[in-house]
Amino acid sequence: MTQRRIWDITPPLGRLTPAFPGDTPFQVCWSERIADGAAANVSTLTFSPHVGAHADAPLHLDGGAADAASLRLETFIGRCLVVDLSDEQTLDPIGPEALGAAATLPPRILFKTRRHHPREWTPEFRALKPQLIRHLATEGVGLIGVDAPSIDPAESALLVAHRIALSNRMAILENLDLSGVEAGEYELIALPLPLEGVEASPVRAVLRALVPGGA
Repeated sequence: MTQRRIWDITPPLGRLTPAFPGDTPFQVCWSERIADGAAANVSTLTFSPHVGAHADAPLHLDGGAADAASLRLETFIGRCLVVDLSDEQTLDPIGPEALGAAATLPPRILFKTRRHHPREWTPEFRALKPQLIRHLATEGVGLIGVDAPSIDPAESALLVAHRIALSNRMAILENLDLSGVEAGEYELIALPLPLEGVEASPVRAVLRALVPGGA
């Protein structure tokens, strides 16, 4: 059996990982260390679930909505399309025209907007227009992903794109690293953790080459 190539699109998660202003950055504290005489190394992690590659749950914007543990795993596995916009010299939000004349769309769409994943926080990234979210929902797309910290602009208070996506039961992946991926179709695997009562979850996201002639 031929092994299919895998692209890791999860940026490293550590103390230098950029965090959205106001979010708790990644921190690790050691409660036990072998160097101090303990039998094993044991750590405690503290960070916002929105740091690094993550999936937003409806609870993110609705106190009575579903949490990360309720996200359907099937949504995060399957055929996806990577749309490469990294050559465009603009920070304008992305609209439906970015999809070109595609007759049909797979259930998952990832937008590549950067050639290099940033090592520091920057508010300069391309968000998604509400019109694009509505169009994708109409086309039956169930998951949208970006290589930016948010599908809304950094200064947005209303988070319109988030609200439209979540109201249409669309999954949202943010902070992916698509710098090593070309445009085209792949299999996406990006499973969230079953975090009860939490509004988002880290994911380990990968793309895998499709089986030739496969669905």
